[in-house]
Amino acid sequence: MNTTIALKWYRQARHDLEMAEKNIPIGGYDVAAFLCQQSVEKFLKAILILETGNMPKTHYLDELSNLLGIEGEVRADILDLTADYTFARYPDVSAQVPYEEYDREIAAEKVGRCKRIFSRLAHRAEPIHGGRS
Repeated sequence: MNTTIALKWYRQARHDLEMAEKNIPIGGYDVAAFLCQQSVEKFLKAILILETGNMPKTHYLDELSNLLGIEGEVRADILDLTADYTFARYPDVSAQVPYEEYDREIAAEKVGRCKRIFSRLAHRAEPIHGGRS
C-alpha cells in the first residue's frame, strides 16, 4: 500500500518538474520556481512514505530533509528551493511582485537543482521508479 501511495506522489513530482521546465520558454519563470519547490516537496514525501510509511503535513523542505537525514550538496540544493513556496507567489514577501524577481537564468538554475536532487536521491526511490531518475 505504501508503494502505491508513494508512486502517486512520485508521479506528481515528476509532472511538476516537467511543467516547471515547460514554463521557462514562455516566460513563466516564477511559476517554474514554484513548481520546482513543489516537485521536490512531493519527491521527498514519496521517499518518506516508502521509508517510514508516514508523510508529514508540511511544505518546509528543510523539515523533510531533516526527517530523511539529507545533508551536503543535496541539502543545499533542496534548501535553495524552500523560499520559492511563498516568494514566487505572494506579492507582500518582497519589494517587487513575484514574477519580476525571476528571470530565465534563475528559473533554469532552479530546474537544474531539481533535476540534481532527483538524480542524487534516485536510489532511495528505486521501488517506485524502477531505476529511472
